[in-house]
Amino acid sequence: MTKRPTYVGYIAMSLDGFIATPDGSVEWLDPFNEAVATDGGDGGYGDFIAGIDALITGRTTHEQVLGWGWPYGDRANYVLTRQPGYTNDHVTAAGDIDTLKDAIAQAGHKKVWVMGGGKTQRAALDAGMFDELRVFVMPTILGGGRPLFSPGRQHNLTYVSSREHGGGMLQIDYANKD
Repeated sequence: MTKRPTYVGYIAMSLDGFIATPDGSVEWLDPFNEAVATDGGDGGYGDFIAGIDALITGRTTHEQVLGWGWPYGDRANYVLTRQPGYTNDHVTAAGDIDTLKDAIAQAGHKKVWVMGGGKTQRAALDAGMFDELRVFVMPTILGGGRPLFSPGRQHNLTYVSSREHGGGMLQIDYANKD
């Protein structure tokens, strides 16, 4: 019997709970990335990504990341989509959350980053996939945009720790108790 992979979240949001502007842009994060780099760090990203062997992205997020140039090397990528037969560069499997969960289990991945967006985060949360969730709260109010989680049922998390990073960013780590 293969061991279930660990599913983790690692995502930044504005103080009012948005991960992107209404048009899907994440450029609002650029000044904060620069602040962390000025402090001589990467917010723990290097250590985080080193342990990841697969990703789950929504189709829109996947296509956005492809436009930046794929930064995840040869890591497997599972794309959450309702579009039948969806495929392009860096797609290991595509489909609904149960299809992805089964494909990930069969591939034997150890640590999977549920990257997003908000609909993908919600689907993984409702499917009981999150084990750990690291949220970076950025000191800005966007006033609107795409939420960290799409609307859905309540889930209670367990606080693990928090830490301040340069530029006034706050990292909060949770475990999923569902």
